[in-house]
Amino acid sequence: MADKCEDFLKSRIEMSLLYDIYGGLLTDKQRKAFELHEMSDWSLSEVADAIEVSRQGVFELLQRARKRLVEIEEVVGFKRTLLALEEYKKNLEKLLDQHEKELSEEFKSKMSELLSELRKIGDQDV
Repeated sequence: MADKCEDFLKSRIEMSLLYDIYGGLLTDKQRKAFELHEMSDWSLSEVADAIEVSRQGVFELLQRARKRLVEIEEVVGFKRTLLALEEYKKNLEKLLDQHEKELSEEFKSKMSELLSELRKIGDQDV
């Protein structure tokens, strides 16, 4: 049971991240259905009423939207790149902390500037 919940949460987080990156590439109806169901936690019936399609229609819209988001990521890979940048940033911060006493002030200053730039990239809205 715990594994199912964990898998469900991971899937929701994954889809939300993909939507944040690529949501603008979905159709208007897919985008609206996705936002209401996935982000506002509306039921299929509630979404169906709001966008004036059948419950089955909403289900199919969501399936196509999820599939499209995954397909776009497979081709573009922007999410993978963002996650890799985040990992590199963490590794650089860790290395800098571990070797702080051994490094020159000039080097530490330059590294801090670079890390600051990486943080800015990671903090930008996608």
